[in-house]
Amino acid sequence: MSVDPGGILPAWGAIMGKLVFDDGSDAAASARLRRMARSGKLERIASGIYMEPGGESAEATIRRNWHLVVSYLFPEGVVTDRSGVESQPTVWAESETDERFIFISRPGKPQTVTLPGLTISARDGAGPIEGEDVPFVGTWISGPVRRLIDNMQPSRSRNGPARTIGAAGVEILLDRICTAQGEAKLNEIRDTARKLAPEIGREEAFQALDRTIGALLTTRKARLLSNVGRARAEGRPFDADCLERLRILSIYLLNNPVSAVLDPNTGMERRSSSTFVEAYFSNYIEGTEFAVKEAEEIVFDGKVPETRPADGHDVLGTYLKLMEPPRAGLDDMGPDRFIELLMADHADTMRGRPSIGPGQFKERANKAGSSFFVAPELVRGTLFEGFQTISATQDPFSRALMAHYLISEVHPFNDGNGRLSRIVMSRELTSNGLAHIVIPTVFRSDYLDALRALTRRNDPSIFVRSMARCQQISAACSGSDRQETLELWARTYAFVEAGTHARLEWPDPAIEVEWRNETPAPTVYWLAMDREKEGGIPGLGW
Repeated sequence: MSVDPGGILPAWGAIMGKLVFDDGSDAAASARLRRMARSGKLERIASGIYMEPGGESAEATIRRNWHLVVSYLFPEGVVTDRSGVESQPTVWAESETDERFIFISRPGKPQTVTLPGLTISARDGAGPIEGEDVPFVGTWISGPVRRLIDNMQPSRSRNGPARTIGAAGVEILLDRICTAQGEAKLNEIRDTARKLAPEIGREEAFQALDRTIGALLTTRKARLLSNVGRARAEGRPFDADCLERLRILSIYLLNNPVSAVLDPNTGMERRSSSTFVEAYFSNYIEGTEFAVKEAEEIVFDGKVPETRPADGHDVLGTYLKLMEPPRAGLDDMGPDRFIELLMADHADTMRGRPSIGPGQFKERANKAGSSFFVAPELVRGTLFEGFQTISATQDPFSRALMAHYLISEVHPFNDGNGRLSRIVMSRELTSNGLAHIVIPTVFRSDYLDALRALTRRNDPSIFVRSMARCQQISAACSGSDRQETLELWARTYAFVEAGTHARLEWPDPAIEVEWRNETPAPTVYWLAMDREKEGGIPGLGW
């Protein structure tokens, strides 16, 4: 049953932003608006639509108020098809003029209205459905089940974007719904769609939706069109958003190659020293903090800290895992082997913490702050699909960064994910003759910000540049023995927190190093800290 929006539309003289609408109910008022347009006091956009001159462009005004324009031109319409999913004008990628489109359904002949910067395409169909469609800032937008049914219709891109996202797009939406709300929700959607389809004339579309839901739930056989849909039906659903960010990273790395930095740690002494430093910092990042000398006793003297045995094993386990002989590169194994090794490496590294289930994928969701990582039921599938992208990449530096990011984003285990992601990254680099990447304490915040830039803003550039810089500095800090290695890293301000007096620097041999409170750092750093405590001028002149 169709319903009327009930007084939501603006009156003839109401100014919504910079738009004025004339509904024709007052002849004198309509004539006045036309005179104002002729005199330049108003700009006529379309029949009955005027704009105050000055300020932003007509295109920007129309796009910002698209919902009001739709409600004025098509009061019996409902925003649906792909616009019902996107809830905003669709950008046509092939347009050279940044043209955008809104798709609606309403009873009547098909009609296209072209406005500055916006095309409204109306098809013959049902208007708003009571109990399903939702009032939306002056107009109506299709409800959650209707938008799925409407988008099952096939469509092609001709003079604009395809009208619907198609069956493959609906599969992706259903997969996300199933992940967030469970399989019962898909059955609920199917029951609602069965009743709704006759009201909107979409019986055939419902039959297609019914088959798709059955295939996703593996209760019937039907052809699925999307990778995410097929993966769920095969019992390995994955997180499409996570994999999209991995794809963005892979494309950036392909288009912005990083010069190779060869591994200088060819001898056992150099390798052991550099690996110790990496294990020390990798645990420090995760909050497992020891003094350098204490960490040396744990790793090289077998001393178990009485009050923190699990923390001690974390440091030792990371060191031992990084010291293992090189393995086959990620391009020389399959996804199942990758996952098998990942679980085995986690079991070895986190053996000192039996309560977290070493080597076992998480069963409960985990998060950092307000951001949740990949859901437990999507872990294996996301790792499987992500590995396909990684293994197809020819450059080992790119594979290493992509593997690190994938594991960090999935967070497949209850704990130890950060350490493991960096272990996998370093192993891929050193197994291919490249320098490992150490993330020192002073660079911790920058490193985490770089990861967040990719996760939250789809910007991989900061992450890649940060890792490339850390690799160069890691290679420059290769010492002939452990003492020299620690001195080199200390010259970079590696062991202190970032702040006014410290940031990651190149290991200048002219810099003098001083140990205080069992922490090595440039003497100039300690002098600056002394001046600050004494109320002197802070900073190092940076």
